[in-house]
Amino acid sequence: MRIDLLLLYLVSSITIVSLAACEPVTFYVATNGDDAWSGKQREPNPAATNGPFATLIAARDAIRALKADGGLQQPVEILVREGTYYLSEPLRLSAPDSGTFDCPITYKAFPGEQPILSGGKVITGWRPYEGQIMCAELPEVKEGKWNFRQLFFNGQRQIRARYPNFDPDDPLYGGWAFVEEVFPEGTTREDTVAQRVRPTIFGYDPDLFPRRWAKPQQGEIFVFPWLCWVSDIVPIKQVDRENHRIELTRAAYNSLMVGNRFYVENILEELDQPGEWCLDTETGMLYFWPPDGSVDDGAVVAPANDRLIEIKGNAEEPTMFISISGLTFTQTLSLFPRRGYAVQSDGFAVYLEEAEDCHIVNNLFDQVGGDAVRLQNNNAHNEIVGNEMAYAGAQGVCFNGQGGGNTHTWHAEEGLAGIRLMAAKKPRTIGNLISRNHIHHCGVLEKHAAGILVLEKHAAGIFSFNINAADNVISHNLIHDMPRYGIALQLGLGGNLIEYNDIYRTSLETADTGGIETNRWFVLKEDEDFAHGNVIRYNLVRDDIGCGAYGEPREPIPAQSMRAGGRIWAPYYGWGIYFDNSPMEVTVYGNITIGNVLGGVMILGAGKAVV
Repeated sequence: MRIDLLLLYLVSSITIVSLAACEPVTFYVATNGDDAWSGKQREPNPAATNGPFATLIAARDAIRALKADGGLQQPVEILVREGTYYLSEPLRLSAPDSGTFDCPITYKAFPGEQPILSGGKVITGWRPYEGQIMCAELPEVKEGKWNFRQLFFNGQRQIRARYPNFDPDDPLYGGWAFVEEVFPEGTTREDTVAQRVRPTIFGYDPDLFPRRWAKPQQGEIFVFPWLCWVSDIVPIKQVDRENHRIELTRAAYNSLMVGNRFYVENILEELDQPGEWCLDTETGMLYFWPPDGSVDDGAVVAPANDRLIEIKGNAEEPTMFISISGLTFTQTLSLFPRRGYAVQSDGFAVYLEEAEDCHIVNNLFDQVGGDAVRLQNNNAHNEIVGNEMAYAGAQGVCFNGQGGGNTHTWHAEEGLAGIRLMAAKKPRTIGNLISRNHIHHCGVLEKHAAGILVLEKHAAGIFSFNINAADNVISHNLIHDMPRYGIALQLGLGGNLIEYNDIYRTSLETADTGGIETNRWFVLKEDEDFAHGNVIRYNLVRDDIGCGAYGEPREPIPAQSMRAGGRIWAPYYGWGIYFDNSPMEVTVYGNITIGNVLGGVMILGAGKAVV
């Protein structure tokens, strides 16, 4: 044989072997599957003796068995078939579930199909209650094992019974009552900071609440307290109808002020419109007025599970090379406000912690109760790309830290004192990519929300808090119709790049805010990872609105801002790019800001920024 032909044959043979080695091992999951089957067939066989798995957990366990039997030799795909999967517990992926660079593990939709992962339970056993209102008994609620603030009918979030009623013609600024008095009186911002006495009783207009409530303690107020930075949900302790006062079980976040807007919800007597519902936790009875006048079993879903997929490693062994693609996440439980803290909640459709080189790609997050994607504590080099995140209870993407964390990674703690040392000990998130996501109408329950949040929990499209973030790239995202920020980075250290994002119609429901917001209290030049500042460039930020309702405005109110008879101000008190408190070593250039209330860029406090 000619030498050149022999070499060509050998090369071809090697290529064929290499390609064969890269062919993935495939498992299937389907609603008509069975976890006792092999999971190797896309459909059940005619004898119903083999076919796909019924759950993602069975597929995960099959991969574990595969790895135990010689390790990963090929990539692995889990193809999820069409249908809705009600997850009673999340799919938990830990370090033993990792893929490798050459053999990644992918959970994804079967080609051309749209599988749905739901955190809800289907409510059955409906019977007539009164008029068009139906009722169903939920023993777990009566036993104190289950509670929820969302209900879904035919896939759409319904309105919890409220007064004043929701105004579909003015959904943001209509349908509000207002605080007329607070008790004790004279509470100041200093009192709030010092955790002194804050109002727990407030007065309302005597013309409100014409119906007498049999169980006022089942009700809650949804309120924008103090200077309208956040929202809060506070249970009612009792109602004094004679003096037109409501007493709460705790103080609202920051403090209540005269002029704050609120409504009362979850009162049975106020269930007076199609699409409204309420839950009596004392009796376990759920009441619902279906929009079309009837309830078919399977049409009503209440959230029961606060997360759907958890990718969590540990400091010694992160979870790596896992991809989630093409799935729809919906109907997860909201735990806001967690422990009475109005800007910190739990509940995440997809959760990552101690994860590296994982990918959340081309998924739909539709009406989840908390964050769509949460990166908690330490994470590195993950990609959140090409997803749509709509009508989430809180953020689209949130980076957040809890606890001290990773003191061993810091190069020079000598000379750092007090709070700077505390900052140095925060967990860190390094080199993650958040790109080409469409994030909109989030912060349904938690109004201090961002599209993308890096550091604390505030309602933003992308939000970050209480974590040291460096070398993360937030780029080419479309973010709009948010109650507060589009992108927010708070209190973190290190250089992050925010570029080519299109952000509009933000800060629709809160004040003192911006389309892009960042503050940075400390610069740690001692550490090579966190010595550099953020760069904000080539973003389009337009129509940051701003909204307030309290006693005395902090800025002049234009005439066109007067809504609800002058009680709500919008547009009001917002900027395009907002450096809150300490804009330390931020470089801003090449951005376009249009139609923002108080200007394009706002710089406040100590520090320095190059604009």
